[in-house]
Order: sequence, then structure tokens, then C-alpha cells
Amino acid sequence: ERVAGSVTDPAAVGRLVAGVDRVYHLAALISIDPADDARVHATNVGGARTVVAACRAVGVPRLVHVSSVHALASAPEREPVTEDRPLADGPGLPAYDASKSAAERIVRDAIEDGLDAVIVNPTGIIGPDDPRPSHMGEALLGMATGRMPALVAGSFDWVDARDVAWGILAAADHAPAGSRYLLGGHRASVAELAALVDRATGRRSEEHTSELQSRLPFVCRLLL
Repeated sequence: ERVAGSVTDPAAVGRLVAGVDRVYHLAALISIDPADDARVHATNVGGARTVVAACRAVGVPRLVHVSSVHALASAPEREPVTEDRPLADGPGLPAYDASKSAAERIVRDAIEDGLDAVIVNPTGIIGPDDPRPSHMGEALLGMATGRMPALVAGSFDWVDARDVAWGILAAADHAPAGSRYLLGGHRASVAELAALVDRATGRRSEEHTSELQSRLPFVCRLLL
């Protein structure tokens, strides 16, 4: 059942979580446009605060908060990212990273105060049924149709949206309260993704792409 409403509206959220066994908080705004910074903060941080407060007010048995790998500190860059990686902090963080980190802190504080909640941190989500489409969906469509004349260098960890959904459900049913799980898939460069698109569409990369050099953090912000 679809119900229209705002995740930052305490009254609306309170009505929706009353009497339910599970709350899955996935609502977030992704943008790299500085003009959206205030909306990113209001949606991602304010929304988490509203959901947590509503769950505590009505005694929801379990909350699953869907965070992001971008909520975690990027350094040290050459060490594996695990569930023990601290949250991102400090000046200079992109608005999305800072907002997801702040939202996760809100959930963690509530857990310390007795809320039964678990946190999952997906990496770069790609997959079918992307109706908007997402930023990454737009990039893949651009590769498929030849509208993307160049590729940026770098790589990221990509996870299938269906695996993320399964991980969220598994966390709700089996994870200990207060736990956190990275939901990752496979690391691949943007060029390797383009090659997969070429294989699916029958196009050749050299027909419509060329490699440009860039820094990985820029690649992540551009595509996610």
C-alpha cells in the first residue's frame, strides 16, 4: 500500500509506524549540487530524527536504518572497509556523506538508549527496476545508448539492488540489536561496467567511449 507523505513530518510518520512490527527507513536525498545541501540535510538527518522519535514513541519492535558506505570514514584508503570503520567526520565532507554520517549517529544514540535497531550500509547500488532513474542508472543508460562520450577513471564497489533488499530483510529478522552490516558486492572500474553494458547491448566501447583520468572520490560523488 502506497501512502504519500514526508519523512520529515512527525505527525505523518507517527501514524504510519503505529502498530507495525518492522520499520525500514530508506528515505534519503542524494545530490552533489551545493544548492541542495540544505534539503539533503533536512531529508537525511531530519528524516532519521523523525523516524527514530516516532519508533520510540510507539514502541516499534525493530527499526532497520539503511545508511550508506558514504557514512563511513574514507581513510585509511588502503585498508579494507569493515563494520568497525568509524563514521565520517570533520570539515570538507560532501553534504551527502555528512548527512548519512549524522543520521547514523542519531540511530546509534537511540540504540544506546534502548531502541531495537540495526543498521545496514550498502555500497554502490545498481540493478533493475530503477524507475527515476538514479544517477548511476542514468550513467548506465548513457553508456547503452551512446550518449556518454567519455568515461572517468576509477572504480567502486557495486551491489545488486536485489541483494541489498535481501540483506535488509535478513537484518530485520536475524541481526542482533545494535549491529551494523556492510552490504557490498564486487569492485569494478567504470570501464569494466561499460564493457558489461557493451556486452548486453552489442555495442563496442571504442565506438562511443574513451578513458579520462580523474580521482576516485570524484568518481564516487559523480555516479552515486
